[in-house]
Amino acid sequence: MKTVVIGGGASGIIGALKASEHDEVIILEKNDKLGKKLLLTGNGHCNYWHQNIDVSAYETDSKEVLTNILTPVNINKVFNYLLSIGIYPKEKEGLLYPYSNQAYSFREVLEQNIQKNHIKVIYNAYVKDIKKEDNKFIISFNEETLTCDKVIISTGSKAYPKTGSTGDFYPILANLGHKLNPVYPALTSLKCQGDFMNIWSGIRTEARVSIYVQDKLKKEEVGEVQLTDYGISGVCVFNLSSIASAHLSENVKIKLNFLPYVKDFSSWLLQRSNLLPNYTLEEIFESVFSYKLNSIFFHQAKINPKAYYKSLTTSEIKALENAITNFTLDIIDTGDFAKAQVCKGGISLMDINPLTMESKVISNLYITGELLDVNGICGGYNLAFAFISGFIAGDYHA
Repeated sequence: MKTVVIGGGASGIIGALKASEHDEVIILEKNDKLGKKLLLTGNGHCNYWHQNIDVSAYETDSKEVLTNILTPVNINKVFNYLLSIGIYPKEKEGLLYPYSNQAYSFREVLEQNIQKNHIKVIYNAYVKDIKKEDNKFIISFNEETLTCDKVIISTGSKAYPKTGSTGDFYPILANLGHKLNPVYPALTSLKCQGDFMNIWSGIRTEARVSIYVQDKLKKEEVGEVQLTDYGISGVCVFNLSSIASAHLSENVKIKLNFLPYVKDFSSWLLQRSNLLPNYTLEEIFESVFSYKLNSIFFHQAKINPKAYYKSLTTSEIKALENAITNFTLDIIDTGDFAKAQVCKGGISLMDINPLTMESKVISNLYITGELLDVNGICGGYNLAFAFISGFIAGDYHA
């Protein structure tokens, strides 16, 4: 049997390694090296896994299919496989990295195994088309063709197009009869409306971030938020961004609670003012928030920062509470595909056999990784899915 893997990213490489245990394998890679996108993950440190892989960390068009892919058996099998080929992990708050803390060394381990398994790699190979005739696939790339028995397609989404991930295979797979769900940027920043963002630009702070669509709460995250001159960023913002990108035409708002661990703002402020009776409001808040943030809060609440707590009316306390714990932003856009770590949408999981990653539309054609309508939150979940789906596709042979 001859297997051709189209795309030498995370899922493609693992798929090729497993397939090479029983087939002759060729990788067609669009770039001049394998794993180019892998080098960017985890800010170059390669957060490749999470200790608690669970379906709840993902968005998809079929939780049932995803559950049958992310079984405990598959998760353990793939994690142990990565150990067996030379990946030595270290853990930090549930996130796993190579012990070297370098994505480059992770990729080198994969490259070494590609060579050990005698897998042929054809670089700078731009695949134009795939046809199936007489139970054989004919793959057209550059000015050449390849014939094979099995194809694993692992070409990635539209995220980070500078790495060669430009979504070329979405229309090809759609033309072959697969359902293509709309594709949006995910794990990216949010652009907001407001004349105060030049003031808060550069601040990092803890907050509860809640996203609303048509005034209905969709999801919340708590963690560090980066305030920018265009809006907001940071891990918890990234984890909500796919909701925003898919609903931009439907009145999307973000509400920020800058005191996420305070249950009763009024009681908290009273207690603090009793502790500091001769302090002005700006002095009371001096060590709580950046002075830039404080200036925005007082401006929003229309309160003089030089005032004392005892001079505040009930409505003024409520206005200050609203400014600090219910700061509302209108979302006007998200970061584009060039700034998105992954995408929401893609080839429907309903078209995939979860036991093999084989297409239900075309036999012996397998689809893995980011091409599929599966996107996880930050923390190694997306790479883990890439490795697991690639492993399943490569491991299966009739």
